[in-house]
Amino acid sequence: MTTLWHTKSTESNKKGDCYLKKLGTVQRSVNLTKTRVCVDSVQNSEPIGFLYNPYMADRIAFFGYLSLINILDDFFDRMQCPQAYHQYRVWQTEKNNRKLPEKEVTQFMAEDVIHSKNGEKATFTIQVQFRQNATWQGTIAWMESKKIQQFRSALEMIKLMDNALSESGSGDDVNWE
Repeated sequence: MTTLWHTKSTESNKKGDCYLKKLGTVQRSVNLTKTRVCVDSVQNSEPIGFLYNPYMADRIAFFGYLSLINILDDFFDRMQCPQAYHQYRVWQTEKNNRKLPEKEVTQFMAEDVIHSKNGEKATFTIQVQFRQNATWQGTIAWMESKKIQQFRSALEMIKLMDNALSESGSGDDVNWE
């Protein structure tokens, strides 16, 4: 069962922040997971840059592919979207669970502000649609070349990013065509 969310601006909020209010049981917002990945440099074949998402309070720095995956996976867990197919086993009590209330989610940045952000080396827009089979499925857009590709796993997404960031191409079986 999925939930429909609706953006509502409040008059008392001078910043123009929006709140997503639960309307019914139809569909979740598709833009909740759309994240801008701005790669500013590459060191030891690992990208370094910032993540931007309307529902993140501020930009978040990442230092390599593992950092990128961990930050986004934690964000998806807190947003409960897309819902994980598998749950992690942990040795802590349920009271330490960091999920946001399902009733409302705060939008901190407008989407047009996020679309204006670009990395020095490359810029990608990642939208994870599903988290099934202990990995991600979705689309990735390489903004400089205006190419969009679907990926079936986080590893395939990493290979696409690595291919775009390498100057001569990595020769992998995953490419942007």
